[in-house]
Amino acid sequence: MKIRVLLSLFLLSTCALRSTPLGIVTGSFVDLEVMESVSPEVTSLRVTGEAPRFILRPLGGAALSPNQQILSFDYFCPDGVRSVYVLYSRNVDSGWDASKSVYGGSLGRAEAWQPFASDLKAGSSGKWSHEFQAFIIQMEMPLGTEIQLRNFAVLDGSGSKGLGAEIGMERKFQEAEAIDAYLNANYTNAEINCAISENQVGVLGSIREAQQLAGRYYLKEFEPHENAWEAGAGTLLEDQVVEADFRVLLDRYIDGRDRIAHRFAIVHVDGAGNETRITPAVWPTNVARAAKREMPRLRPNNQIGLGGVTYRKAILEKDFADLGIQSSTVNIVLQRVLAKHPGGIAYEHQGKTWHFNPAAVREYDRLIKKLTEMNVVVSAILLVAKVDSPLVHPEYDPAGTYSMVNLTSREGADAYRAVVSFLAERYSRPDQQHGWISHWIVFNEVDYGWVWTNMGEQPMARYMDAYQKAMRLTWLEVRQFNPTGEVFISLTHNWDYTPRTANRSYPPRELMDRLGLYSQVTGEYHWGVAYHPYPQSLLRPRTWEDRKAFPSFNTPYITMKNIEVLVAYLEQPQFLYYSKPRTILLSEQGYHTPDYSEKSLRDKAAAIAYTWKKMEPFKNIEAFHYHRWIDNPNEGSLRVGLRTLPTKEHPHGERKQPAFKLYGMLGTARGELAMDQFLPDLGISDWSEIRIQAEDITR
Repeated sequence: MKIRVLLSLFLLSTCALRSTPLGIVTGSFVDLEVMESVSPEVTSLRVTGEAPRFILRPLGGAALSPNQQILSFDYFCPDGVRSVYVLYSRNVDSGWDASKSVYGGSLGRAEAWQPFASDLKAGSSGKWSHEFQAFIIQMEMPLGTEIQLRNFAVLDGSGSKGLGAEIGMERKFQEAEAIDAYLNANYTNAEINCAISENQVGVLGSIREAQQLAGRYYLKEFEPHENAWEAGAGTLLEDQVVEADFRVLLDRYIDGRDRIAHRFAIVHVDGAGNETRITPAVWPTNVARAAKREMPRLRPNNQIGLGGVTYRKAILEKDFADLGIQSSTVNIVLQRVLAKHPGGIAYEHQGKTWHFNPAAVREYDRLIKKLTEMNVVVSAILLVAKVDSPLVHPEYDPAGTYSMVNLTSREGADAYRAVVSFLAERYSRPDQQHGWISHWIVFNEVDYGWVWTNMGEQPMARYMDAYQKAMRLTWLEVRQFNPTGEVFISLTHNWDYTPRTANRSYPPRELMDRLGLYSQVTGEYHWGVAYHPYPQSLLRPRTWEDRKAFPSFNTPYITMKNIEVLVAYLEQPQFLYYSKPRTILLSEQGYHTPDYSEKSLRDKAAAIAYTWKKMEPFKNIEAFHYHRWIDNPNEGSLRVGLRTLPTKEHPHGERKQPAFKLYGMLGTARGELAMDQFLPDLGISDWSEIRIQAEDITR
């Protein structure tokens, strides 16, 4: 039986010095069209036949060493690959045999560069040896699929014993079951709530008298890093015996440490000292009296936004004015601002002095201040880089672009709270000294966790338990300085589907349901949704042709074609925030131009017109942050920008017309006329034809 051995990128990086690079044999492409690439080290291909394949061999006539057995490469393919086979031979011209092959499995959809690795020796049951130095890569993909490849190599496999084993997964699944049991327990015997004032923590609740048991009831306290679902976790407050209806006031600060982010539960202790939890551990839900200052709830004048903005002095003000930008997102990499060593900007938090990198902070100051001066509403996207830091999750796999934050220890939780507190204080000052941040998007595309918010392979329950804790801590820290601040979950255009890679990615619908359940069980707070409704395929801009974006709660994708589904889903009672719908940010999406031809550029403009008309009826869609401003050569083959790729003559690219001009006219009378020219491109005569009515959505 053929097997595939999956390897962590950690192995790949540590073996990089013991690798032999491979190159594609000239003329060996079959059923593949070579496309123009944005970078010389990247091979861009489009499938033209039923058996796409090509041949690799060592570059420069190099020979493989006996320990080299891991064939690897990076790939970028938004549509994924159904299956990969690696065939091997002693030389390029002969000796190919189906019996000499290794099954590489399927490749999940990759909207960022992802590693592939296959252990040739294990996958061939020991038949392969280093004397076989030619390889065919054969892929199963539908016609028209586009894929980018780079970094072909054979790596040293020594020391790889045990790789591919699901180390610790059994325990992870046990914990996932415990989390589900905790969230779905019957908590009808008692209720509990928590509020915070300037110097006190107020815990109030009631115990049903008819249900009272022999023994005593106590409060139990949980610090942020502790798991309330874990047996034995937390601290029993033995001086806080509670009965029937109760109201307990506790000191908010103990030795300089703030309990605003602590949870409290009621437990029953019998005569033998056995504990039974009779309520969930609830977070503070009323923190208005803990706010240190007032802040208005900023709202953009319209939905026109731009995503992932960086400071570009030469074009920023004019482009923003010409585009009519009212809101933007700014990526903040937390380790850039949090200094490793003393020095720089000092900040007190949790009884400790933290230090922040003045150079990085000045960069963010310059950008956020400028945007605020231009009346642009700023949303920060918080990101945890994969560098040595207490912020990085201990189970992080370096295959990820970014990490889940480490909230498994007091040190990690303190560090995360400190950096969020520092940012919230700095960018919520009434005098706008450094500008304002209004919204806080917690990490990126968490449903695609393996790539964008990596915590290693995880059952959904365990992954989401870590993530929702980060959202809650962000909200609690932000609200102390901005009492109108909101936090957002970041999700891709996927919705209700079965991921190819279990325990690495998760259906957004299920994550949303789980987030709503946490709010109901452990206390309500103000969160919203930062959705990325790209077209079904990022490489196909005509989103109105998306075939798997249905008017149904069960749709596999939510794109602009069926964005009404997201709005309707969040209007269900279990998702309302004090009877009002959650805020929606369409915080990242754009339309690809395969080239800069007149047709591609017109498709882009038509997609923008379509998007605007789809959003128009929905007031709780606060912003559409177009991604991106300028085409990026490091974003696979995607050219989604409003400007072309930078060149020596045009370091900021050139404006893509007519899309750039149209974007700047949205929401105006001129824009209405300009959009109408694209009705024939969509095959309609009136914009009302593209809208889905709420009663037509299958629930």
